[in-house]
Amino acid sequence: MVTDNRLNSIEVIVVGQHLLNTLGQIRTLGESGIHPTVIWMEYNSSHNPQKCKYIGNYYSVRDSLEAFDLIVSKRNFDNKAIISSDSDSFISLLDKHYSLLKDYYFFFNAGKDERLSAFLSKVEQCTLAESVGFNVPKTEQVNVGELPRRVSYPIFTKSIDSFDPYWKKDTSICMDENDLLDFYKSCSSSSVLLQSFIEKDNEIALEGVSLDSGNTVIIPVQGEYLRCPKDGFGSYKKLESYSLGEEILVRVKKMLQHIGYSGIFEIEFMRDKSGKLFFLEINFRHTQYNHALTDMGANLMMDWIRSITMRRFAPTQILKSPLIVINEIKDFRTYVLTKQISLFKWLKDFVTSDSYYLWDQKDYFFVFAYFLRALKTRLTLFPSFFGLGRR
Repeated sequence: MVTDNRLNSIEVIVVGQHLLNTLGQIRTLGESGIHPTVIWMEYNSSHNPQKCKYIGNYYSVRDSLEAFDLIVSKRNFDNKAIISSDSDSFISLLDKHYSLLKDYYFFFNAGKDERLSAFLSKVEQCTLAESVGFNVPKTEQVNVGELPRRVSYPIFTKSIDSFDPYWKKDTSICMDENDLLDFYKSCSSSSVLLQSFIEKDNEIALEGVSLDSGNTVIIPVQGEYLRCPKDGFGSYKKLESYSLGEEILVRVKKMLQHIGYSGIFEIEFMRDKSGKLFFLEINFRHTQYNHALTDMGANLMMDWIRSITMRRFAPTQILKSPLIVINEIKDFRTYVLTKQISLFKWLKDFVTSDSYYLWDQKDYFFVFAYFLRALKTRLTLFPSFFGLGRR
């Protein structure tokens, strides 16, 4: 719970687009004694976080532009509020209007209009990472339909901008020219990144906080997958205290200082079979592991809030390391329904996990509402399967 009464009067606004990420932020705040205002962007999800027990006020909007208009309308110079978000598109909007909003809100920023948006580009990130000494897979940007000039097959394709709503669909492995041309037929973007494919052993993510334009950088936690798909994103992960050494911390700090970034971040690397690390990207936002970090004792959300509101930074102490976290819905669909692992094995992994994306015994009503809504959606989509819709 919040122990400093000065935080009780501060309004925290969570602007969300991705259900489980948004839910994690709300729960972290609620467990700290703060009931946030939630602005939910409907996007393309059939679920929403409205039934979470920790929500104060709740607003539903269509997209990031409507969310931004609501934020502008709620400006109050006498009571500077905090904005927390998991949406790259919304973070980019805040960044582009930094001067307009900075006197009314605390939010992740790079100190000037449009500075952070430039580094939401994967191309800019890779260039900067290479300049500070990180290994970066050979990369080139092409228009859809063009063949690579610098990168050799096999090729890994990815979206240029992380706020592209279809970025996951533009991710694939192309073994040859025919595969690449087939990929272009379903590609949702007009241009993409092509990277040399590196056979990975795992992916490593570092979770941290950057303060004072990158002059103070704390990375308390690193994580890697316990099930690591070759061409996708894992859903079962081990988080533990940071142990990769001082050199990586120095390089990360140089990147954040160059950008001038203040806020929570995640930086991702790929580890190849020889143990070599390759930079992948930086996320300038909360990730889906935010509540798992709180379960560890590394409450980055509250560390950041205290630092910006009270100008005092005292990182919370890690209480449990390692910690196992599972995205139970995705992991079940990916591995059990495809028969890659047995139901018995999956249940054992579920029961022995320490943290969950959806399940929370303190917020069980939301979990019940989630599955009830899922059932209603199935009844609506497949009425004949359930013997409904007949007259």
